[in-house]
Amino acid sequence: MKLHHLILMVTMFTQASAVSSSSSSSSGLNGWYPCSESTFSDEGGSGDQDAECAVYTAPLCYPGICETPEGVDSTVDIFVKRVVAVSGSDTATNVWIMQGGPGASSTAMESAMVELYTRLDGAVNVYTMDHRGTGRSTLLDCVAAQATTTGSPSGSSIDLTEVPACAEALEKKYGDLSSFSMTSAATDMATFISNYSNGADTIVYGVSYGTALVERLVHLDPPEVTGYVLDGVATSSGASGDKFEYFSTWDADFGEVGDAFLALCATQSECSGRFKAINLPTTLQNLITDFDNNPNSTCAALVGSESSDPASYTLRETLGSLL
Repeated sequence: MKLHHLILMVTMFTQASAVSSSSSSSSGLNGWYPCSESTFSDEGGSGDQDAECAVYTAPLCYPGICETPEGVDSTVDIFVKRVVAVSGSDTATNVWIMQGGPGASSTAMESAMVELYTRLDGAVNVYTMDHRGTGRSTLLDCVAAQATTTGSPSGSSIDLTEVPACAEALEKKYGDLSSFSMTSAATDMATFISNYSNGADTIVYGVSYGTALVERLVHLDPPEVTGYVLDGVATSSGASGDKFEYFSTWDADFGEVGDAFLALCATQSECSGRFKAINLPTTLQNLITDFDNNPNSTCAALVGSESSDPASYTLRETLGSLL
C-alpha cells in the first residue's frame, strides 16, 4: 500500500496543529485494553501488546435511519483498535485507516497502521475499526439459517438458494436492515471520532470499498475530520442508477473498458497492421470461442495448465489483470 500522500498530509497537520485536547465521556466504551498490533500471527503469540483495543456500544438504529423493533436488541458492538502516539497523545493528530471488502474486518489494515506509525516516528494516534456487520463488531450473519457454514451448499459463501431463508432470519433478528447500511457504519465513525477521540485534527484514509464508507463520512461532515484520503474508486454517489458502479455489474463495466482499449488498436498502425483481415477484438473473441470449443487443443491446454478453470477463463483473467 502506498502511504506517501497520507504521510505528507499527516506531517503537515502534525507540524501545524495546535489544537487543544478535549476529554470525553467513556460511557458506552469498553476499553482501552492492551492488545497486540497484529491479530493473527504465523509464529504464535507475542508478548508485545503495543496497541489498545476497545468495543464501542452503538445504537442499532440511529435517528432518521431506522427504528428498533420491539423485542430486538437495541445496540451493536463496534470493535476499535489504536496505536497511541509516543508522547502527547491527548493532542496528537489522529489517523483512521479503514478497510473495505465489502464485509472485511480491519485485520488487513494492521500492517499499514504499524508502517504509518513507524514512518511518522510515533507522532500520531492511528486507529482502525471493524465497521458494523464485520469482524469483531456485531457480525451480520445467518446463524439461524446456517447459510455460511462449511457444510452449506456454497460453504462460507451464500448460495442463491439460501438467500430467502437468510434474509428472513436477519429481518427477524434486526428488523429494518438499514441498521447495517453504509450510513449507519459512517455514523458510527462520526460518533466515535466526536465522542471518544482527543478533539485534534483527524484524517480518515479508506481503501477499496472503504473509500465508499469514507465518502459517506464526508457527507456527515464531523467537525474534527480535517482530511480525507480515498485510496480506491468505490463510491456511493455521482451517477444515475443505470450507470452506477454496482458490484453485480463489474464484469460488464470492465468489459466496456476492455472494448474501448482494444478499439484503440485500429488507430495505431503498429497494432492494426497485424490485424488487417480480422480486427483485434474479433480475433480475441474467436480465440476465446476456440478455447471453449476445443479445450484439449495444444494452445488451450498450455494456457489452462496452471488452473482447473477453463482456458478461456484463464485468458480473460490474465488480460484483465494486465489491463
